[in-house]
Amino acid sequence: MSYSIYGNSQIQTLKTRISTLGEDLSFADGTVPDIDRCFNQQEKLTTSCEKHGQYQRLRIWMEYNGRVAEKFSRCPHCINDELEAAKNSLRTIQSNELIEKANIPERFTSCSFDNYEAVNSAAQRNLSVLKAYANNWEKMYNAGTSLILSGKPGTGKNHLAVALAKSIIEQHQASVLLTSVMRIIRAVRRTWDKGSERSEDDVIAMYTGVDLLVIDEVGIHYGSESEMIILFDIMNTRYERMLPTVIISNLAPAEISQMIGERLTDRMAEGDGATLVFDWGSYRSSKGAPSV
Repeated sequence: MSYSIYGNSQIQTLKTRISTLGEDLSFADGTVPDIDRCFNQQEKLTTSCEKHGQYQRLRIWMEYNGRVAEKFSRCPHCINDELEAAKNSLRTIQSNELIEKANIPERFTSCSFDNYEAVNSAAQRNLSVLKAYANNWEKMYNAGTSLILSGKPGTGKNHLAVALAKSIIEQHQASVLLTSVMRIIRAVRRTWDKGSERSEDDVIAMYTGVDLLVIDEVGIHYGSESEMIILFDIMNTRYERMLPTVIISNLAPAEISQMIGERLTDRMAEGDGATLVFDWGSYRSSKGAPSV
């Protein structure tokens, strides 16, 4: 699984601190770091931490020319608290950057599993499936499990797709990109401009390099045949690399299969892939709500 690596100095500082705290914790558990092997004597002392009470403190030392050099371990509970805080800080920063890079439309930035209104049992079932997918992301990722969200406009497909993306980022620090067929075609067309700094290969690499790709508007007929071949090539390349893809379409499952081809439809179903159908009336029409 690929994780984003940033030049952000705060991230690097946190990673260094996590590594150092890990060494401190090992030392507190009795493992002397290689760099301290020169300390040839050791003992355990019972001491007390103001916050956590008594613990066994490791003392290592060496004598040289009548002088004593020594080092003491710290309270393991304090180290664990600091380590957890550092990991949480790192996770928050990386999640924020990954969400920023995920290209989530402004209209959907507040969407989550918690604020999705399941209007019927089918909607509740789809919600449960997507929650389970996010919770079991590592298994889904390793199996290359893809999903198709199919159904009528205004039934919550985009809301749940964004909620899925955010949950996977926050829980697993995976890279996710949301796009649409039109955006892919536009990105390809821009590479044809004279002086373009990007090639078609660069565009394809952008879409085939992320852990999870979410493609909206599948089934809308536009673009030349060669442009659509590139779209299919992106999806097929991800299949070959066992990288999950989620496609969103207002078409019925049979129409999606006709649009992208039975071969690709079958490949989307491999690795326990599923098609989630949203076949009820528009939430927007019934509630006057914004598009979700």
